Amino acid sequence: MKLKASYFSISRPLVIENLRRFWAIPVLAFLVYFLSGVFPILMSYNKLNRMGNYIEMSLNNQQPFYMFAHLMFPVITAVIIFKYLQSISSVSVMHSMPFTRAKLYQSGFLSGLILILLPILVNGIILLAISKPVYNDYDIYGNLAKNINLFARADILNWIWVSFIIVIVVYAVSVFAGILTGNSLMHFATALWFNFLIPALYAVFIAYFTHFFYGFDSAGSWMDFGMSISPFLKALENAGEFGLGVTLYYIATFLVLYGVTFVLYGRRKLERATDTLAFGFMEPIICYLIAFLGMTLLGFYFDVLGESEFYMYAGLAAGTLIFFIIGQMIVKKTPRIYNKRSLQSFGIYALIAILFIVSLNLDVTGFERRVPNPDKVKSVSLSEGFLSRYYYHNEFSPEFKDPENIKAITALHQSLIDDKQRFENPTQNLYNTSIKLGYELSSPFSMSRRYIIDYLFYRDSAEFKKIFESKEFKELYSIKNIKYEKLNSISLNTNRPISQTIEIKDAKKIKEFIDCIDKDFREQTFEDMVSLKRGFAYADINFAYKDDNSGSPDRLIENSISYNITKNHKYTIQWLEENGYAEQLKFSANEIQYIEFYHQVNESASAGYPEAVKEYSTVNPLPDGEGKSLRITDPQTIQTILDTCETQNINYDDYYYGIIVYKNGFEDMDISDPRTKEMYEKYGSEYPTYQIYFNEGNIPAFLTDYFQ
Repeated sequence: MKLKASYFSISRPLVIENLRRFWAIPVLAFLVYFLSGVFPILMSYNKLNRMGNYIEMSLNNQQPFYMFAHLMFPVITAVIIFKYLQSISSVSVMHSMPFTRAKLYQSGFLSGLILILLPILVNGIILLAISKPVYNDYDIYGNLAKNINLFARADILNWIWVSFIIVIVVYAVSVFAGILTGNSLMHFATALWFNFLIPALYAVFIAYFTHFFYGFDSAGSWMDFGMSISPFLKALENAGEFGLGVTLYYIATFLVLYGVTFVLYGRRKLERATDTLAFGFMEPIICYLIAFLGMTLLGFYFDVLGESEFYMYAGLAAGTLIFFIIGQMIVKKTPRIYNKRSLQSFGIYALIAILFIVSLNLDVTGFERRVPNPDKVKSVSLSEGFLSRYYYHNEFSPEFKDPENIKAITALHQSLIDDKQRFENPTQNLYNTSIKLGYELSSPFSMSRRYIIDYLFYRDSAEFKKIFESKEFKELYSIKNIKYEKLNSISLNTNRPISQTIEIKDAKKIKEFIDCIDKDFREQTFEDMVSLKRGFAYADINFAYKDDNSGSPDRLIENSISYNITKNHKYTIQWLEENGYAEQLKFSANEIQYIEFYHQVNESASAGYPEAVKEYSTVNPLPDGEGKSLRITDPQTIQTILDTCETQNINYDDYYYGIIVYKNGFEDMDISDPRTKEMYEKYGSEYPTYQIYFNEGNIPAFLTDYFQ
């Protein structure tokens, strides 16, 4: 019982005195919360539906003034409450009073909590008092939000709770920083720094892993985990949704910081007041942290500037030396740091840094070579950019569970590792994309990898063919297996600038079209799926669905899935012909004036419009060389070109491209998007145009003969 009284006792007079002296902090915090949150609501109270998005943003802690207050007021409160520790005279006076160190710390800590929590609580009570149903057609993310009360009392209570969690953790970190430091300026700086230090170090390590580890996936769960380290960042990233697990983690973090700070307070030497750091063991830690972050900054900066790995290592070396000196000056509070002890400390840090970089280079953990055993994989997700050209749904992430597909994906993974030299440093002159493999293993840990692959590897891969022709793939990507609430419409279009989008809204026709395209999709070969040859048309199937994983599962979210209708989609094309849509989608030589061809050969060409395109409207062929062109006007040849051309070049350094120039000018067209006309006019044309390509293996003889 005596131990309990010693370690958990509070001095009521000290708490009251702190509240009396520092009353301005909660008043200012209250005004920030009130004027940025409550006051705008009161001003628009009679027409509150117009404030729906603002209310939702505020209650989700996405509002900048709220987040500013959540960060700054706990930091300022910690600095002011424990300011007495940073002056020799005040710390001597406080510790000469008839209070134990435990009571001083407990009372000061509790005072600060009251000062930062009270304004949130009062504003929360006001919000509860004025709460009434508020509805909006769309939420702050553009999703349908009809019949969802954006100003519900449950949301207000959640805001109070989440805000409490944020500020108590920020406050605990700030108090911890104050016990370690010896002056107020250092306390304030380290309080801000420490609140983001762990997430920052986490991001730095992710940057190193991304740079050195072939296949490292820096997106997805890595980002989510990094943001979740701090409740402040979690609120910014996750719109105020704190689950039970992460909430318990933040409470545990608060309690651990509280306990560690309590222990350190009891061991702090009073005479260290006014020093930069109050504990000697913190000096190398702070110095090494500054050196490490500075080394990283200069290393990656030099890497961007240079063309070889040498630049990065030069930056790492320069950053180590410069920022170690800066760190030593900060912790020593003097420029006189050039001595044997500092040299020894620098040697220790340099050795640690060298071992760190060497271990990354040599992959001592075996990260790059690790491929999971197919028998221990529960499921695996596979996403890559080439497929999205033909089948795209941005909320759809299928997982393969069929053992044969899992074996094929692990074999694909192994082939990517075996071809490391080909993919590790992808060149910008090839058509490529990223591929992500996400494994759910029988162990508690998951595994993900991301690689850059080129189109030729993708097209010729036996593993991709096996996966994309499998029954499981066809089921996963079938429109009939997407859980939608309703089908809104189907949009049919081509990339021809003179074409108009065809909208199908009749429910019967939508069903017939989906039946046809689904049948074609299930029979489609991998070769047809990945072909770059111009297709017949594109179909966007627009629908609304519910996201059961969101905080408001009743909301309808608008989305779409896109299909490329190739010339082998026999059922779909037949349906389009029977319903009178096919003629509007066909490419016809009769609507074309001519096609101007060029052979682009250079070392720095990029996808899109090369420089020579602006010259295509000249009547006569351009001079020999890079600008040489060939104009085709024969309707029969033009139709052959339309039937065999491709929509993408593979090698940006060496390819043939053609500019299709249509007969009717813009003045005779009804273009709904003025940006379309603006884009073509930019290249000096009075007529709408369309660009096509021919790649190796598909180049007509008349092109190779002419451009020899």
